[in-house]
Amino acid sequence: MPSRRHVIKTLGLSAISLPALGSSSPINTLPSKDDPNYWKKVRDQFSLQKDAVFFNTGTVGAMPKIVVQKMIDHLQYIASNVADWAYVDDNKEEFISGYNNLMGIRIKVGALINGEPASIAMTDNVTNGMSYVANGLQLNAGDEVLTSNQEHSGGQSGFLLKEKRYGTVFKTVVIQKPAKDSKQIFDAVMNAITPKTKVIMLSHMISGSGAIVPVKEICAEARNKGIFTIIDGAQTVGQIKVDVRDIGCDAYAGCFHKWMGAPAGTGFLYVRPEKIKEIWTTVASGRWDNHDDEGFRFTQRGTGNFPVLKGLEASIDFHNEIGPDRVYERIKFLGSRLRTGLRKINKVKIFSPEDENICAGISTYKVEGLTGKQLQDAYWEKGKMRPRAQGDFGVRHCTHIFNSEEEIDRALKIVAEL
Repeated sequence: MPSRRHVIKTLGLSAISLPALGSSSPINTLPSKDDPNYWKKVRDQFSLQKDAVFFNTGTVGAMPKIVVQKMIDHLQYIASNVADWAYVDDNKEEFISGYNNLMGIRIKVGALINGEPASIAMTDNVTNGMSYVANGLQLNAGDEVLTSNQEHSGGQSGFLLKEKRYGTVFKTVVIQKPAKDSKQIFDAVMNAITPKTKVIMLSHMISGSGAIVPVKEICAEARNKGIFTIIDGAQTVGQIKVDVRDIGCDAYAGCFHKWMGAPAGTGFLYVRPEKIKEIWTTVASGRWDNHDDEGFRFTQRGTGNFPVLKGLEASIDFHNEIGPDRVYERIKFLGSRLRTGLRKINKVKIFSPEDENICAGISTYKVEGLTGKQLQDAYWEKGKMRPRAQGDFGVRHCTHIFNSEEEIDRALKIVAEL
């Protein structure tokens, strides 16, 4: 009896393009673009509880049903057919990801961020990508790495380690919270540059406030001065448009488990083709010094998890089917609705930027007299809503395509009552 693989190859199909035999994959049927209930029906593509509201995409996103199903299908496929694996061409057989160049997924990521696939490495998360650059750059004692006072620990710790181990200088510039506008942020960074500045490391969007940093303008000035730029894109991909060529950065680290709705363990590192050969490999496997495919050099780091990557691919396809611009517009619309309502309520202080041009789906605010934890807990007790506490800065409240205007209005009512 011919194997399942033989049958699939006979049909001229990839073994991974079909679900596992016996699977009951849900059909991903999105409504027509002009459907008046469009976003309500998009919400039905997620398995989120009907009686709870998720407002914490900035930590981890909600996965669409199709993403979960693709992972289950592929996990079942591997479990059932591993004996059929001939170890001949792992780039086609896709049982483990560690020795596969993942070019099919890298092409889709490249289209999403407008980057060359050969310059894109698949990583587990932003922390990995930022550490790869921090560890891989050739820096000397006394060289300055310039960053802001609002960076995530996963973005800055690789450079802090380098400072302690090799004597480079980790220098922090203060960005106001709330930031007034792009110029205020740009001027703060530019005024902190010295002849010793060799690297600028900044978030594209600040995790704790939602401020969109003018990275394009900063990277242009940095390049003129011969300064390497690395951008932390943990909060951007899937929330706002990311175009790494337009930004002009030397490196960009991003992830998909937040705003793209992919499973955890999915990220990427892009390094500009002219610079990628200068970055030493951090996790050394067989291709650590092979420069034929630079992105593969960083992607190969031992045995990996293909079902997770299939979930990632499904999330990109889902995002593209809705339409990236439509996703970004919806996220911004809901975020603006929330911030506009908050500004009308007494005793609310907003830490997101005053300028709506540099805001999207992240809003950070507090209610006078309440800690962030108390505000977070009040949301759950009064409405089963889940933003995330931010200490002295109240809560971080994220809006995404599975949220609704009604949920925003209910949240505002709770804040007004408090």
